[in-house]
Amino acid sequence: MRQGFRSRHGTRPGRAAALAGTLAVALATATALAPVAAAGTTTVTFGSCTSNNPALAAPPPDYSSQVTLTPSAGTVAVGSPVTITWHYSLSTAPAPGIPIANAATAKAQIVVGGAASTTIATGSSASFPPAPVPTGGTFQIPDFTATFTPTAAGTYTFTPGNNEQDVAQFGVVIQCTASGASAAATVTATNASASVANGSVRPGGTVNYTGAGWIAGETVTPSFKDSAGTVTTGTATTVPAGGALSGSIGVPAAAATGAGSLVLTGSSSGAVPAAVTVLGAPTLSTAPSSGGPGTTVGLSGTNWDPGATVAISGVDAANNPVGSAGTLTADASGQLSGNYTVPTSAIAAIGAAELVNGVPSTTLRAAAAFTFASNSCTADATGAAVSATGTCSVPQSANVSVTGGPLQMQENTGSVAFPGVTLNGTVHNQAGSLQQIDVQDFRGTTNGWVLNATMSDLALTGGPYANSGAAPIPAGNVTASGLTCLGNPAGSTPYPSTPTAGSGGALSTTTAITLCSQAAGGTAPPTVTGGDFLVNAGLSLKVPAYVLQGVYTGTVTISLQ
Repeated sequence: MRQGFRSRHGTRPGRAAALAGTLAVALATATALAPVAAAGTTTVTFGSCTSNNPALAAPPPDYSSQVTLTPSAGTVAVGSPVTITWHYSLSTAPAPGIPIANAATAKAQIVVGGAASTTIATGSSASFPPAPVPTGGTFQIPDFTATFTPTAAGTYTFTPGNNEQDVAQFGVVIQCTASGASAAATVTATNASASVANGSVRPGGTVNYTGAGWIAGETVTPSFKDSAGTVTTGTATTVPAGGALSGSIGVPAAAATGAGSLVLTGSSSGAVPAAVTVLGAPTLSTAPSSGGPGTTVGLSGTNWDPGATVAISGVDAANNPVGSAGTLTADASGQLSGNYTVPTSAIAAIGAAELVNGVPSTTLRAAAAFTFASNSCTADATGAAVSATGTCSVPQSANVSVTGGPLQMQENTGSVAFPGVTLNGTVHNQAGSLQQIDVQDFRGTTNGWVLNATMSDLALTGGPYANSGAAPIPAGNVTASGLTCLGNPAGSTPYPSTPTAGSGGALSTTTAITLCSQAAGGTAPPTVTGGDFLVNAGLSLKVPAYVLQGVYTGTVTISLQ
């Protein structure tokens, strides 16, 4: 007799065939003790079964089984994988039972429909049964899973497809074709998003929202859920083409403060939340809570509107502001932090008020009591750690009285002298110069100044025709040019002012020419003017070709204003 026909477990070939056939029939009786179908459960007809080794295990006849498909999530984002679990109803072992534990595994295909058309394969189940099963005994084929990743928004259906049982011990593969099943599970994939324009809101306020990636034509209902779980439902809207939407929902005046959420719930896409914080009354706290003038007080607060400017000021017992007000800016979560310096005048509290359109709000405000201790302060509180490095200060007034000086000028001694002329029938232009003038502005003001000049006609005051009423040489015959207006001494002292020299021109008995000028200083903030400046000018006298001989005398008048 030939040897070697036993299996690895010592099962004879005849017994192996019987065992494989029994498993095939057992797998075909999965409806024997099936429960009533529930959501996600469908009855599948498996037929046209084949065996890769009919001599060892004949394929079973057509049979029906109840299959439940359960997705790991009903709504997922596009690109996120979802797991589909396949579950058979209970099976019954036919005669002569299943004498070997862990003899077989099962797997199947799942048909995807709706937003896509494809088939996905499951992995294999764990081996079964966990122990030998007598005739008529029941056993459960272990669940197995497939993974599906949606690539576009929409609703996907999942229907049980062809199945397979593998009896690896004997190399037997039984495959059956599925028919008659209906979709047992659905999954909606969405690109839906929700965002809010204001992540913080006050009771009685409004949350403005936008959304994108929703399925055109689906109905989206907004709702607001406060920290106590109270839900307020808004008006539903139909998503237009393109999948974008916007709207608003009111927050009840009695909404609980703290972390809440806006939820947009689509009839197809499911619920998408966006965080919204309901702000309570603003708060302000101080550390330390007492001190004298100059004490630096740390401030902290909550429930201010994010990004709001908050005015900070000391207040007296009658709630009147004391000293200069400062401002702090609330951060993105409505937190307030900063410092305040105690003024020299007594305060009873430190107050904060949110600025609305630049005006302190009458409702969004808070205050912290403060004990004012004149001329004293605390650097480290009693019991402070050895490593504490607190600081404080007390003021001592330092004053000085500044009195403005004069705006004045002084000219060099002497007169304007032109060279003499000998008449020869031609016009003579004689050069001279103005005696240097020193302008000093020590007023300590923002005022400017102007230095002007006029001149009288040059009258005939000497010689044979003196004082005879003869015609004078007109003042207009004298011209000023080359004017300068420089610091005294030039370039050595940085004065706050930089005056401008005049452009010169003919002198006049009535109309002044400007020798030098200083513009007024700034006013916001005030800018001081002043300095010591030397003014010089060249002069030219045109003597007519025919004029009475003698000495002509005139006067140049310099005025400062």
